[in-house]
Amino acid sequence: MDAPRVTVVMSTNRVSPYLPEALQSVKDQSFTDWDLIVMDNGSPDPEGVRDAVAAVPGAAVVAEAGHGVSIPLNHGAALSRGEFVTFLDDDDVWLPDRLERFVAALDADPEAGAVYSSVDFIDSRGERGEPLFVAGDETGRDLLAGRYPFPNVVSIMYRRTEFLRVGGFNPALHYAEDTDLTFRMLQYSHMIGVPEVLTLYRRHEQNVTKVLATDLHDASRRMIGMQLWGAEHHRDPAVLHDLRANLAALDRRDAADSVGQGIDRLRRGHVAGASRMLARAVRLDARTAARETARRVRNRLRRPDPT
Repeated sequence: MDAPRVTVVMSTNRVSPYLPEALQSVKDQSFTDWDLIVMDNGSPDPEGVRDAVAAVPGAAVVAEAGHGVSIPLNHGAALSRGEFVTFLDDDDVWLPDRLERFVAALDADPEAGAVYSSVDFIDSRGERGEPLFVAGDETGRDLLAGRYPFPNVVSIMYRRTEFLRVGGFNPALHYAEDTDLTFRMLQYSHMIGVPEVLTLYRRHEQNVTKVLATDLHDASRRMIGMQLWGAEHHRDPAVLHDLRANLAALDRRDAADSVGQGIDRLRRGHVAGASRMLARAVRLDARTAARETARRVRNRLRRPDPT
């Protein structure tokens, strides 16, 4: 049997109420030369997963032992036969021309290692909301330097050889695995964007990450530190410069978020916690901390007295 051009990899650890809709959005693709691998990442109801996936002719379900996020996705990519590989969460939805647009973009640019698109939010009822990510005319250097937000993994399709060449997802990371991969793609490959919204990212109670923004920033900072270490030996010195700029941009965002958390804790009477967060903000970027504090105070003073 000839290999398909695209392999779709899904990892799930549950029978999501949104799984049938996610699978249907693969079946509804205008581009039909694809296959589907579903990694059952330790779900409590493997038969339920198999029953749901059976609605997709030819789809394969592979048992995984419940390893975080990166290992099942890497395993699925390793099992894939397609020229291209792309990942679908068990609660997201693709627009019908997603694969067609992505294959056409990569065929038109054989040097590109990946393609991404704009993404909109949808809610638990499928109602479309604000954008999660908007693809524009940003360059790879814009992304690498943090002048533009990174595309999320749900919006990307990879040339399989390039995905494997840069090492796939890093199993040592518990947050920002997709960002880490995108950093490596930008350094050692070439990514292109298409402006259309081709993926809908579902936001619901079960997928809201209960993690403080500052914890996510710390995880991202460690991850960028790994990128900086590798970039010391990159043949293009601009890469190291861009990564340092990205880290500085992260520090500014973290400083602003830390001010917000500090003020919130102060309102609730947690003086010690507020002091720690405000000190963190100043340590990260004193200018941003001062500007964000002034902005929040001005906004507070403009609010009418509720009494």
